Amino acid sequence: MEEAIRRAMDFVLSAGARYADIRLERSHATVIELKDGVFREMSYGIDHGAGVRVLYGNSWGFSSSNELSLMELFEDALKIGRALSSHGSEEITLADAPAVNEHFRLKPRIDPADVSIGEKKEMVKSAYRAVKEYSTQIKGVTISYIDGYGERIYANTEGSYIVDVLPSVFMRVHAVAKRGNILQEGRETTGAVGGFEVVKEANPDAIALKAADKAVRLLDAELPPAGEFPVIMDPKLSGVFMHEALGHAAEADHVLYGESILSGKLGEAIAYEGLTIADDPTVEASHGYYRYDDEGVRAHRTEVIRDGVLVSFLHTRETAGRLDAVPTSNARAANYSEIPLVRMSNTIIEPGDCAFEEMREDISYGIYAMGMRGGQVDTVRGEFQFSAEEAFLIENGELKRRLKNISLSGRTLDVLKSIDALGKTKRRGSIGFCGKDGQEVPVSEYAPHIRVRKILVGGTTPVPSHR
Repeated sequence: MEEAIRRAMDFVLSAGARYADIRLERSHATVIELKDGVFREMSYGIDHGAGVRVLYGNSWGFSSSNELSLMELFEDALKIGRALSSHGSEEITLADAPAVNEHFRLKPRIDPADVSIGEKKEMVKSAYRAVKEYSTQIKGVTISYIDGYGERIYANTEGSYIVDVLPSVFMRVHAVAKRGNILQEGRETTGAVGGFEVVKEANPDAIALKAADKAVRLLDAELPPAGEFPVIMDPKLSGVFMHEALGHAAEADHVLYGESILSGKLGEAIAYEGLTIADDPTVEASHGYYRYDDEGVRAHRTEVIRDGVLVSFLHTRETAGRLDAVPTSNARAANYSEIPLVRMSNTIIEPGDCAFEEMREDISYGIYAMGMRGGQVDTVRGEFQFSAEEAFLIENGELKRRLKNISLSGRTLDVLKSIDALGKTKRRGSIGFCGKDGQEVPVSEYAPHIRVRKILVGGTTPVPSHR
């Protein structure tokens, strides 16, 4: 295979291409979905194919297929690059990245392939029974389980040849509770790049019960007050908030296209001076883990904000070249048929020195918001609107009434400056998939509690989230 790839690359270089790379991928996936006691899907599938990029002049040609030969793929990408180059475009400079040769296989403790479909099916049924037996108010349950392997070969004309094999698992429980005309939902997920042990150790029945309990207890929750209040965000909400409101604005393609409020702010203090936020795909047993990005750049931690100062954007080799920066290993594609984009992996918010009780004690009237049900962010204007899963009213430092359908809205930079306390410990928060330009990639967040002096609060109908 390596020899065939090299021959094809030599051909496009001899034809005038400046650069080329290829991703050959083969994925194996088991999917089980149980909805209201009926298995809607139980399947095993294999997908394979290749995606080729060719840089000709200042234009990219891209071709992907699961049928064409390697030479045909490179020829097609070359033709597309040539055709586009005749129209003229901005100069493309790829930032330097060392050539790498490595074969890497992540070995799980329990290989998902060694666990029978019967055992996986029974695990999902057991979680379903746990939800249904929890309360007669549970009226709807959906459980999704996915596992598999991703096998990839990456090579480029600069000498890189990387082979990696990564297993992954994911499980989500969605429970709906009903009383009269009131409907509430609870969702819980687990997942990581790893083996079947990730789900087994998380205890699927316990995950299911947490989702059920959340849905049922929200039936008794009240609507929140409206207005500007001090807000404490739990690790799930604070992690997703930073991912959505800050992380996407820090993606360098948005910066280059004039679609980010962070444009021109490198080196500026834009947040609470104690705030440090990083993107880190090297976190083991995380949902956003990878060893190399989709341009063959070795994964590493990138600090976006350090002590309140914006210190870096997230880059591909192209955006780094255009902004005279260093690639940050954030080129990611959903699969071989897609072009790599600037994408986040694991969003990390470093903890501070404030206990949760200390955060509450000087709030006479405020909100403790927990989890994320959905939302939307405008990275151009820097505005956001999120819906928390649940909340508590804080009165004189004490958690009082439980609240539901709570929305938080405002301006990202205002909120970053309004942070005045960070929790002592960070926890893994949301686990899910991030969408951008029609592509979804696995991500997660690790965050502490965060206190903000004021955010606009109101009741809302939740906006569906990509998570």
